[in-house]
Amino acid sequence: MDWVYLILKMLALVVVVLIAYNFLKIYLLDKIKINKWIVLIMAIIVFILPNFFVKNVSILGSWWQYVYSGTFVILFMWFMDLAGLNKRMQSKVVSNKDGKNVVIKSKAKPTRLKNSNMEVIETKKGKKAKKNKK
Repeated sequence: MDWVYLILKMLALVVVVLIAYNFLKIYLLDKIKINKWIVLIMAIIVFILPNFFVKNVSILGSWWQYVYSGTFVILFMWFMDLAGLNKRMQSKVVSNKDGKNVVIKSKAKPTRLKNSNMEVIETKKGKKAKKNKK
């Protein structure tokens, strides 16, 4: 029965951290202009910091353990946001300032046709057809 209680505590921590991160991202983190490496260094410090306090104060089993874990996860997700790792997962649809969605298409390359070794053959209907040279 202890493992059920532990799983429920972890799920509650995940939900609280994700909600807190989304609110922080909307109201605070997007307004702060900071280097992504500074955020990563802060996350590493928060990750290592509890190891020094375990000798003096019993952190294991208390709520401070969850505060340190949540702070590390929030800082690491902020680093991933600043590094642009979540943009690679998004689709190729971009919204304009007007609110219209624009699909990004590849640009036509006209020099490819000039450099290719193809000859133009006239057909009976007057249309031009392309044929590869061999």
